[in-house]
Order: sequence, then C-alpha cells, then structure tokens
Amino acid sequence: MTFDDIEIDLERYELRKSGAAVAVEPKVFDLIRYLAQNANRLVTKDEMIEAVWDGRIVSDAALSSAIKSARRAMGETDVATSRIKTVRGRGFRMELPDASPPSRPERPEAVAAKVFVQPSFAVLPPRDLPDGLNGDRLQRRISTAMAGVPFLTVIAPTVARRLVDASPEDMARTIGRGYALEVTGHEGALDCVLFEVETSATLWSHTCATDGLDEEGVVEQVLLRLEPQIVGAIHTALTMSPAHSEPRALTMQALGTMSLKGWNTAAFREAETLLREAVKADPELGYARAALSLVMALGQRIGLVEPDEARRQEAIAHAEKAIELAPNTPNILGLAGCALVDAGQVLRGKAVLERGVSLDPNNAQSLAALGTARIIDKRLDEAVEMLTRAIRISPNDGRLAVWGSMLGIGCMAAGDLDRAMVEAERAVAADDRTHLSRVVLAAIALTKGDEAAARDAWGDAFRVTPDLTHHQVAAVIGDRLANDLATAFNT
Repeated sequence: MTFDDIEIDLERYELRKSGAAVAVEPKVFDLIRYLAQNANRLVTKDEMIEAVWDGRIVSDAALSSAIKSARRAMGETDVATSRIKTVRGRGFRMELPDASPPSRPERPEAVAAKVFVQPSFAVLPPRDLPDGLNGDRLQRRISTAMAGVPFLTVIAPTVARRLVDASPEDMARTIGRGYALEVTGHEGALDCVLFEVETSATLWSHTCATDGLDEEGVVEQVLLRLEPQIVGAIHTALTMSPAHSEPRALTMQALGTMSLKGWNTAAFREAETLLREAVKADPELGYARAALSLVMALGQRIGLVEPDEARRQEAIAHAEKAIELAPNTPNILGLAGCALVDAGQVLRGKAVLERGVSLDPNNAQSLAALGTARIIDKRLDEAVEMLTRAIRISPNDGRLAVWGSMLGIGCMAAGDLDRAMVEAERAVAADDRTHLSRVVLAAIALTKGDEAAARDAWGDAFRVTPDLTHHQVAAVIGDRLANDLATAFNT
C-alpha cells in the first residue's frame, strides 16, 4: 500500500518513508497497516485490539503509546495534522485521500530511520523441568514479573508457546527486535540462556540450582539475575542506537543509569539531564514526567542535591502532570506518588500510592514508597510488611539498596534490631556506590551497641562519598542519629 510518501510492504513487513526503511516494532506496523486498510472510517478500540492484539487485554496507556509510535514512524510530530485522528471516546480514523494497491517503485537503498523501537522480551516454553516445577506457570510468572520493566514489551506466554522449534526467522518475525529467555532443566538445576532475537547472539547464561527450592524460590533466583541483564542490555543498545535521543529511549537510559551506576549524586544528575530532554521532546510522556519528579524530589529528600524550593515545586508539578496523563497506570502512580511524599505533599502522595497499590497489589514501586510513608506515620508493622513484599516481588530492582535501607529503618523503629541489621547489610550488598545504606547500617549498629560494625559502615560511607555532609546523613536517618554518629566517630 502507498499513500503520500509512505509505503507499507505487506510481504516484507516493512514500512518505508520517502523510500527509506523505518524501524518499527511489529505491533505498531500491524496497527498502521490495519488503519490504512480501513482508511476513512471509524475503527473502534475493541475492533483494533481484536485485530492487532488478538483480543488480549491492552491498557489505554499502551494503546495511546502505540498510536504515538505509529504517528512518529510516519514522521508526524503534530497531532493536529496527523493522518491518524482520535475520535474521543470511540476510537480512531486514518484519513487518506487515496490508498493505492501495493507497488514496487524504484527506491534508494533503505536506511533505518531514527525511530525508537521498543524492545520485546519473551520467555520460551521451559523444557525438561525437574519434578515439582510447572513449565506453563514458571513461564507465566517470569513474564509477569518482567512486565514491570518500563518500555519493555513482554510477549504473552500463549504467543511465546507457539515458538517451540520455530526457526530464527519466524521467531524474529513474531517477537521483533528484542530478547528471549530459554530455560532448560537438568539434574536439579535450570540452564537459563538470554539471547538477542535478531542475531541469536547469547547475552547471558546461568545455571540455577533448584534443589531445596519451591517454585517461588526458583522464580526469585532467575529474576535476581535476569532483570539486571535485560536492563544492562537495553542500556547498552540505546547508547549505540541512532534513535537514542527519542523520548522513550532517553527515559530508559535514565532509568538504566540509576540501576547501573547507583544512587549517588553523579547518577542522579545524569538521569535528570536525560529525563529533562525526554520531557522536552514529548511533554505528554507520563513515565518521563513521573521519573523526573522522583529524581528531583528524592534527590533533595536524601541529600544528593541541595534543598531548593523552586526545584521542589517543579518536582510536584511534574508529578501532578504525570498523574493527569496516566491516572490508571500503577508504575507511573508509584513514581509520582513517591515524589509527592518526598516533596512534602505527604497526604496527597499517600493517596496516589494507595491508588497505585489498589490497581496492582504487586507493584513494587508503589508498595515500597507506601511502606516508607507508613514509617513516617509510625504504622511500623504495615511499613515492614509492605517493604518486605516490594523486595520479594522485585528482588534485584535498581532501587533495592534504598528499599532495603528503609526496611532496616522500619525494623529499627519497631525495636527489631537484629532484623534491622540483616536488612541493612543486604542493602549495603545490593549497591556498592551509595552511602545511603551504609549510613543506615552504621546508625542501626550504633543503636544496637555494636560499635565495631558501626565504625566499619561509617568509614565505608565516607569511602563512597568522601565529602559526606551532616545534611546528607540527617536526610536519611534524622538529626539525632546523625549527631550520635558524628559524636561517636569525631566527624
């Protein structure tokens, strides 16, 4: 099909603009094709979901993102002049003066356009599993957990099951640009292999022992290692991609920066710069707004940047805009709600977080942020339970050091110093580049009377942040404990 300067090659599954191939993810290609084939008539949301997504559940946010990607792939930056018109409350209509049959005009050598292609991820049907493990359930649980990674399209297990013994070409056609996980069992262990779909290149492999573990424990062991590999692979691919300056790509780079470089001043500054560029390029990208609000508010809250009222108000504004753009998206509510709490809008922030948890009880970000807010309210049993659940749901999240530190503080406030020490030590192990968890561990150890452990943790905090200030310490553990540490170790 051709119209204006757009060609839709139905045989090669290729979109071309002015003769140049445009990199576009499979679902976005199918969306453009379907709208073009039904040009100049209203296509309802239900009809579109049935035709393009095989009737699977698709959120309004995901549908809106696909429409934006379709417009962008066709080179349209102004919604008002886009060929794809939104019919509010009804659906969409692609307005074309003439949609001609397929043609094969002479064209220059195809060159990939600078269009962001959201990576996909699929868990292939596990094979030869040890007794006690159900392949379908294991596949579904890993897929569900990975769906929490922002801007990663997780292929539904029912679709991935069709790929048993599929050729590399068929697999690439189904999954698109992205990654797949192969799981094979043998003698009380699982061999996990993560590979790039387009090239079949192995990115990571690991043998996970299953002896003595139930299904939940096996899933946790796989996710513990898988999630950072995916985040790292996406981050590396984006830095080398011609589309790295696209808003969603910038947002993913920012999140990857915080996961890979730790929660410290340099990482927060780099993430904020990337997120500002993303918001400037697409002011309606809710995830970028929410992430920017959190970086700005939390940075001040934990002392990574100096207090500034104008920045605090800007963080609140970004959070409120993100909520307006995506009022029913748990991940965005989790980030924005946490930012509001950190910016001092505690009542409002808790209401947003509670809504996020009600929409998705397994949203780790919302649970961790709400658990932290419960510490402020001195509802310590709830705080410990929520933070524990958040860490169990997302056991290798890039924010684990902060979540674990808050859990340690909650346990200490509840009088359980033994568990507080354990949780703080785990938080320290989760990130070697942040002073936050080390300050918390030092405070807990000093409170417990273990001066040697407190001295070690305090010294390690200064190793990470040599110019650590009283303000930064007090921002994490409060003035009283900050003073106690300074007095004990003459700092």
